[in-house]
Amino acid sequence: MTTRAALRWPERIFFIFGLLLLGLWFKNNSEARTFHSAETKKLEAARLVEGPWCPAQLESGVFGRIEIPRLGISALIAEGTGPAQLDRAVGHISSTVFPGQLGNCALAGHRDSFLRGLGDVRENDVIRIDTLQDTYTYAVEWGTVVEPCRVDVLDDTASPSLTVVTCFPFHDVGPAPRRFVVRARLIEAGTNATSISHRTAPPSQGRTAEGR
Repeated sequence: MTTRAALRWPERIFFIFGLLLLGLWFKNNSEARTFHSAETKKLEAARLVEGPWCPAQLESGVFGRIEIPRLGISALIAEGTGPAQLDRAVGHISSTVFPGQLGNCALAGHRDSFLRGLGDVRENDVIRIDTLQDTYTYAVEWGTVVEPCRVDVLDDTASPSLTVVTCFPFHDVGPAPRRFVVRARLIEAGTNATSISHRTAPPSQGRTAEGR
């Protein structure tokens, strides 16, 4: 009986540890949902900014929303890619341009939360970015897996582009060192469709740099 009782203690410890992890997940998930709901209402109520395009934000740093309808992805976009932003939204990589601007607008997010399902993306899938200024519609050109030493996927582009980055593999538990990158081209801004004939190719595997 003593041996059996001793064996039960590790089971109890693991059970309690599991409950603590579940409680932490529930707390973080609840906070993210509350934040998402509150900031969505603020975003929808915010008035358009007059004058030249500027990265207008709510006090929380949220300035827009990303939607990929076919994949059921819908998330707020906040400025920055620190834990405070990525735990609650998709983050805008500050070194890149903003949606709709000439160049490469890059966003990053967690594979197991807001960008879950991104791995099923297809060519020509629509990605819509709603900001306080306007709505920008992009069409997916390609998706590829890169090593963490790559940053050329964040390089500027000759035409308005969107790059979405998340960790890879999608379904592994624990660290996911590689990155899954999606590149899309701007096809419409606001109510005026803008056809972009320029197409870019997947990043060359020969270049190296640090990645996200």
